[in-house]
Amino acid sequence: MTLYFVATLLLTTLSAIVLVDAGPPSPAVWGLPLLPGLAWTVLRFSGRGRITAPPRSEVAHHQPLTHFALHSGLPALLVAQGRITNANLALLKALGLEARGDEVIGMPLDNIVHPKHHRRLVALLAAETASGDAGVITLLRADGVPWLARLSLFRGDRSPVALLQFGAPDELPEAGPDRQWGNRMGHFAGEILFALDSQLLLTWLNPQWEKATGRAVADSLFVPFLPLFHLEDRVALTKGLRQLQAGERDSLCLEVRTLAARSPGPRWVELRAWPLDTAAGGESGIVGMLLDIDQRRRSEEALRAQRRSLHTMLDNLPGMIYRGQNDKHWTMEFVSEGCFELTGYTPLELVDNQSASFADLIHPEDRDFVWNYVQMRLTRRERYELSYRIIDRDGQIRWVWEQGRGIHSSRGEFLGLEGFITDVSSSRGAQEEARRRLFFDNAAGLLSFSLFLDRLQHLVVHSAIAGYPFALFHLAIEPLSGIAAEHGPAMAERVMVETGKRLRVVHSDCNGVARHGEGFAVLIADFRPETLAWAGGFDLDPASPPGLARLAAALAELAARPLRIDGHSLVLSGHVGIAPAPAGSADAQTVLAAAAEAAGAAAG
Repeated sequence: MTLYFVATLLLTTLSAIVLVDAGPPSPAVWGLPLLPGLAWTVLRFSGRGRITAPPRSEVAHHQPLTHFALHSGLPALLVAQGRITNANLALLKALGLEARGDEVIGMPLDNIVHPKHHRRLVALLAAETASGDAGVITLLRADGVPWLARLSLFRGDRSPVALLQFGAPDELPEAGPDRQWGNRMGHFAGEILFALDSQLLLTWLNPQWEKATGRAVADSLFVPFLPLFHLEDRVALTKGLRQLQAGERDSLCLEVRTLAARSPGPRWVELRAWPLDTAAGGESGIVGMLLDIDQRRRSEEALRAQRRSLHTMLDNLPGMIYRGQNDKHWTMEFVSEGCFELTGYTPLELVDNQSASFADLIHPEDRDFVWNYVQMRLTRRERYELSYRIIDRDGQIRWVWEQGRGIHSSRGEFLGLEGFITDVSSSRGAQEEARRRLFFDNAAGLLSFSLFLDRLQHLVVHSAIAGYPFALFHLAIEPLSGIAAEHGPAMAERVMVETGKRLRVVHSDCNGVARHGEGFAVLIADFRPETLAWAGGFDLDPASPPGLARLAAALAELAARPLRIDGHSLVLSGHVGIAPAPAGSADAQTVLAAAAEAAGAAAG
């Protein structure tokens, strides 16, 4: 005001000098010196324009609080009418604002206080008698991390200025290179980073939140966390977060769906969270991250859908898909649902031989054939296709067709078998049996009758041309009809099978045996001692009549050995007929009929 008075006086003096130089002075000129005094009087005593200095009593109360705040080792500030009027270095450091102290002066106090404590703080400042310990209050650091501090409030008599002193934080983040790198990593991280308070309100988010959800970080702070997730996931999420706060678990990992603003539907994220230790006061927070796994979950859903379709297709196939081991039990590691219709056993009963092994289901007469054929193909690393009989759970015999292959690793290591088995009883049973019997008799492992006739016809023709020696025997088994009448046809069939197995010792490159009627046809074209070892030593020519008689006796002895089948002891007898030397026009069928007739004569 003094400066204004001096300026007015100077201006008035200059004006008077100019007016005097211009001509004779008028009465108004003599009144100019009175103007500064009049202006000073108006400014001094006017209530509207008057600038009043604070009363001495108010200054006296304000200065001790300021002095205490500035020299206190604890974080402290002065507040008047809701705005910060002063803050000490300890507070600025605790808030991470030591380089921005000028911005704090004049700032609303609410800017550094958590919204949940705004009303409480207003009530504390409005109370005229507020002084001393005021409990715990949550402040917000410059980086958004909440700081739970104990508050002490002091106020002088009749003074609008209040002193707020806070307890020192247990541990202040260092402002060194590690801190800077931490801020950078949080800012540029590809995942969403977040912090929650004890009421599960968002207190801090990194910029990735806005990129992923379409919500501004400023609009998302101090809002409830749980409504941001799908309704079906909130129960499990709430339970897990509360367990973190209660100390019942050290970490939380859940796959939940977020309701993102930029997505037409919810997106899958993996939430990982840990408890956040804060200052004393009974409150605890949570920090965590959200990893986008939406693409992975969608891929998994698509894969599960494909698997469901595959299982549906496998279950509807008229057969059984399998994966197993190459052992004598044909141990299964996986079988499709079609095994129940094929075998009568469920997958759980067949896998790992829980109730039955697949080898037990194969007909006893076909087991050796199946094993040998599959092993031959596996040795060549070829696919195998074969037909054989199985006995299902109800005891019924079924013809099945199987196709499979061996599985090998990239290093050539054998891993197992994979294949498909289906029922062909109605269409291919008889056809498959006829095809197989062109090469060998499945039951006894002997030559098929067709192959035997071809070999006999060849010898008959060459014998007539070159005099090549051979002998044909017919071995009749008795009492086969009696066994069938007493024990059934199946027992009679098994007797023929077991007898045929004994006769396999006769087999060589030129000699062979085939089933013929109720007996066996035996062809001997190789008379060397090593091929006739089954008949014992020879001190005479085996091709001579005495030698042929010796061979016939040896065949009868093989057939007459006692048999024991299913607990039944059976005594058999064999009658052998020798076919005469074929005539010039004879054929294989004629020679075979002559041998059977000679056997009948020997039995009679």
